[in-house]
Amino acid sequence: MPARDPLADAIRVALIDFNHVTPAQVPLHRRRMELILRVPTLLAHSTLRFTAWREVVAEFVAERTGRRQDDLAPQAIAHAVLGVAIAAYEHWLDDQDSDLGTLLDQAMRQLSSAFGNGQEVASKH
Repeated sequence: MPARDPLADAIRVALIDFNHVTPAQVPLHRRRMELILRVPTLLAHSTLRFTAWREVVAEFVAERTGRRQDDLAPQAIAHAVLGVAIAAYEHWLDDQDSDLGTLLDQAMRQLSSAFGNGQEVASKH
């Protein structure tokens, strides 16, 4: 993502792109995610993947903001983005007619709006 793009926009676009599936893949992906998010043992196992996923987001945020990856802000943002993704997936699983990309887009925009434009993250206080 170009550095000139706001952090929240860059994360939103990457989240949507990363989770894109072709229409032909939707039924299989929906079943896979239903198992991962609704079977307790599989959800527990997924925590390992979620940790790696959050590390990628935190690293990106750190690079963009001049912070260390393990600083609070990059970690908090990574956790929030994972929460957005999981919430969007849960809504997608509950509504067979919904579009995952649209839900991810809406959820990230709502998160970004709720916390302003994210300029506070750029400060190293």
